[in-house]
Amino acid sequence: MAKKTEAQEQHSIIGYAGSDRRFVRNAHPDAQWFYQPTKLGLFIHFGIASVGGDIDLSWGMMENPQRRQKGNGIVTPREYWNYAKVFDPTDFHPKKWLSAVKAAGFDYAVFTTRHHDGYAMWPSDVGDFSTKQYMNGRDIVGEYVTACRAVGLKVGLYYSPPDWRYNQKYMSFMVSSRSASFPDRPHMDTDHNAVDEIPPMPREHLEKYAAYVNAQVRELLTRYGKIDLFWFDGTIPDVSLAIDENEMRALQPSMVINDRLWGVGDFNTKYECSLPAEKPPFDVWEASYGWHVGGGWGYVINADKFRPLDVLTERYSVVKRFGGNLILNIAPDKTGKVPDAFYDSAAEFGEWLKSNC
Repeated sequence: MAKKTEAQEQHSIIGYAGSDRRFVRNAHPDAQWFYQPTKLGLFIHFGIASVGGDIDLSWGMMENPQRRQKGNGIVTPREYWNYAKVFDPTDFHPKKWLSAVKAAGFDYAVFTTRHHDGYAMWPSDVGDFSTKQYMNGRDIVGEYVTACRAVGLKVGLYYSPPDWRYNQKYMSFMVSSRSASFPDRPHMDTDHNAVDEIPPMPREHLEKYAAYVNAQVRELLTRYGKIDLFWFDGTIPDVSLAIDENEMRALQPSMVINDRLWGVGDFNTKYECSLPAEKPPFDVWEASYGWHVGGGWGYVINADKFRPLDVLTERYSVVKRFGGNLILNIAPDKTGKVPDAFYDSAAEFGEWLKSNC
């Protein structure tokens, strides 16, 4: 059996198996911007995990022997969720870093409105774990959307249907527990204590969970005006209970949607931290990479180190040759700041793009 990459391991946990099925493009005139190769996007992974300083967003609460050996930070889920009590990004000024990528030639941005940890970065009217309960109702998502429009970037929203806090009784917090590759690993609870069994999720809980997820998606699609792109990351155990494409199209007719909720969408996102060796079998796809070096998607202590220009240009060139889009990730620290190295790298990459594309 081939060893799974870390991305594949994470995909199996959140319910994203990938798909080579044909997508049907959104035919709305205002959706065509995404289909003109090659577009550049900025991914922003930001949330309460940044308080820990070396805790990857959501994945830092999973017990993971391999990541411990690498020196990556890990805390228990209970410790992780307590970060919400002190999360206060007083220096969150997205217009500054969005302006830098717009000047470099980027086209769109995607912001983590809610990751697998369940913390909503806007004052949600559903659930009990959002800025409504912990930040006096501050709307981080709204600030990001306003900044995108101010600098002229297309607005993308990331949302994770998996919610590990809401479903904590029905999941293990050990990566790959009792899998074929690691049959001796125990399940872990929210304090990283070993437990024998994980109870199955009751149907009643599943239905309440699905209704809660669907309600939050509707909030995101109705509170902020026109949304250009929606980036799901995983699905719920019964996808038939998830919000459907027709309802999302009715709320946002010109929006493009990725493939990680239903298995199909307007574009494929299977190339996470990887590139195809040949032209993919579908028309529209996006490759995602961390712009900063090492650690994960969220903020880590070495997030002030960015990939050299030759790495960026090589990845961009491959994506362009095969007709895809490329999205590069940054991760603000707990105050909301992005390091100076990001601005230097964005300016350098922008100069190369102007001279070579």
